[in-house]
Amino acid sequence: MNALLCAVAAAIALASFTMPAHAEAPPKFADHPAKVYAGKVAKPRLATPDLRARRETFLAAADDGKIDAAGRYIVVKLPCGSSCVAPTLLDARTGKIVELFTVSGWHEVSDDFDPVVSRANSRMIVFRGARNEKGIVGNHFYLIEDGGRLKHLHTQDTQANFETSPKIR
Repeated sequence: MNALLCAVAAAIALASFTMPAHAEAPPKFADHPAKVYAGKVAKPRLATPDLRARRETFLAAADDGKIDAAGRYIVVKLPCGSSCVAPTLLDARTGKIVELFTVSGWHEVSDDFDPVVSRANSRMIVFRGARNEKGIVGNHFYLIEDGGRLKHLHTQDTQANFETSPKIR
């Protein structure tokens, strides 16, 4: 009886190694709704010398007033190299600027490639590339929480190929 039990256990263990793993479906913008702020955009709070050095960029983003993410944030993409951006979130209500990680490492991409994908009416945001030049070069899905904090939801490895990666919905 023990031999039969061991054989069954071994067969199950072997089968689990050969069965294809079902990839988790990436989250969708519609699953994380946000009400979009319609008031006047607050003046950016340039709290550090680095932010003050980019005053014109933040003032232009505030003047444009286009809410991009989580119902209240304007996504400002600061350049940090030829294939690198340093996304920041400008809170339209308070003017607070939330600095995030860099996103880089994409190779051949189409002209309409955007390293940061978001929707005004959704709390989800997607960063495309490697975060801080480390780890997986892919699509990194996050939720924007109170105060601009990010909560990681899912990572989709694209192996730096964003032309054939699944569409972000």
